[in-house]
Parts: sequence; structure tokens; C-alpha cells
Amino acid sequence: GMQEFYFNNNKGILVSTASSNNNLLTSEAQNDESIFGKIIFVDKNTKNYIIISKGHRNAQGISTNGDIILSTEHGPKGGDEINRIMYGKNYGWPIASYGVPYKNKKLKYLDSHKKHGFQEPLYAFVPSIGISELIFLPNTFNAKWKNSVLVTSLNGRSIYRMKFEDENYNKIIYHEKIFIGERIRDIKYSKDLNYIFL
Repeated sequence: GMQEFYFNNNKGILVSTASSNNNLLTSEAQNDESIFGKIIFVDKNTKNYIIISKGHRNAQGISTNGDIILSTEHGPKGGDEINRIMYGKNYGWPIASYGVPYKNKKLKYLDSHKKHGFQEPLYAFVPSIGISELIFLPNTFNAKWKNSVLVTSLNGRSIYRMKFEDENYNKIIYHEKIFIGERIRDIKYSKDLNYIFL
């Protein structure tokens, strides 16, 4: 995913990179010398990059609301994640995941992220939904949908409305599944039309 963003008052873009060999544990996502398995900020003027966070398997979507960054990420077999991205944090891949390996039964992932010094996901879908993109919805969209984020899915063939506790977007209270019946990759919101496009 890519998203415009201001970091330390500098304009640039957030870019997510994958590190997702399903049957081998590679150290790319934990290696600060590698750009893989990271969310990176690229400064628009200098073209230099900064690693915002690491320990990502296969980030799919990034959405921002002011300085708040949310991302979606494919887990292995199970364990699709919604993460609140914070500078300098480690999200655990390939050490911690709520999913399980596809074929290599010798691989083991730690369940708890927090107990091992990693950032817990805001939410993990077990089993996976084939998580895709996400968007913040303005509170003006619908009076009953305040502090909501929409998440799309591929094999789930649905949109998931994630209801957050408040405008800080630190805690998900519940999710509502809205069945569409098609694999959904992209979702955009038009402020002018007050429409959601899939």
C-alpha cells in the first residue's frame, strides 16, 4: 500500500513492503538493514526513507487520519491483522502470529506479541478473511457509523465495518460484516459525493 503522509512536518508517502515466504522463516522483516517487511516513509523532497515500523508479513492497505496510521496485513494460514502503526514499533513477524504455517509443520509462531516485546494487532481475523484495503470514514457519513473504519476482503467477499471506541482509534469495540458477494481489493471514499466506491 501507499499513502500520502507528513512525518516530522515533511511531506512524503508511506510505503509497505512484504516479507512473506510461507514455508521458510526469513529475517528480512526483523533486519533493520533490509527494507522488506517494513512500513517506510519516503521524503518527497530528499527521496530519503525512514523505517517507521518493522515485523510485517504482507501489508495490504494503509490509511491515515491526521497522524494516525492503520494498516491491514495478511497473516499466514489465519491471523489477518489490523494494526495501529507507530514509529519505532515491531509487529512481530515472523516470530509472532495468530495464524499457523501452510505446509511446514516444523514452523511455530508465538501467539502473544506483547509477552515477547512486540506490538499486538488491534484485531486479528482467525480464520483469515483475505484482508485487503481499509479507509477511515468521516463521522458525517452516517450518524450511526461514527469512529468507523471499513476493511475489504477477498475470500470473505465482504466489507467489515470496524467500530472504534473513540476518535483515538486505539480500541475496536465490534465489527459488522457486510456481505457483498465479490472479492474486493480497493475501496475509496468520495467526500464530494458522500459515496463509497469498490
